[in-house]
Amino acid sequence: MLCHPHCQGEQLVVTTLVRSGFLRLGLRAVLSTAPSVGEVRHCGDWNEVEDTLGSGRVDVLFLHEDDYVPDREALVDARHRRAKVLLLLSSTDIREEILSGPSVPDGFLVEDQLTASAVEEALHQTVAGEVPMPTSLTRALLHRVRDAGRHRPREVSLTGRENEVLLLLAKGMSNKQIARRLGISSHGVKRIVASLLLKLGAPNRTAAVVTAIQNGLITY
Repeated sequence: MLCHPHCQGEQLVVTTLVRSGFLRLGLRAVLSTAPSVGEVRHCGDWNEVEDTLGSGRVDVLFLHEDDYVPDREALVDARHRRAKVLLLLSSTDIREEILSGPSVPDGFLVEDQLTASAVEEALHQTVAGEVPMPTSLTRALLHRVRDAGRHRPREVSLTGRENEVLLLLAKGMSNKQIARRLGISSHGVKRIVASLLLKLGAPNRTAAVVTAIQNGLITY
């Protein structure tokens, strides 16, 4: 299996598209001090993003939800280049097309939680293929499901261990944390997560958690 550059100790190359002046300045300041980040390219529009993607390595594409279009060609290109997509949300009232589109982001942050530690952890989890999703967002999704009357079991059979891992993924735990909690190896956790993605028909772990929430497989 190919390892992401960050797995080998290399610093990340991050590209951003956040047009709000206040947020852009805040994100610029946070990323400039992030230990895992080696290079940041701040873009003003999608044309610049496309040029950046075509000019070299991009590990994480950091977008604001206002600029997120699920079927945009540059997003498809980012996926082909194995760049992870981290989405900054205005609030936990996330738009439905973000969750149901063809390309669910790899992770989420909320504007009022845009701190240095939150961004560093989200970047680390995103490139590791884990699920950066604030607890506040998970709870908001659960409330939305209940209010819409869509809280129903999905027609999929999960093992007891798969259910345990799914719940811990939804809490934002890393593979190592899950392994310690369950007393199993990190490799074992990876195998279980791969099985969950297959059973839930999800392209990544974030999509798996969202699908599980929407179909009543995760409750608090």
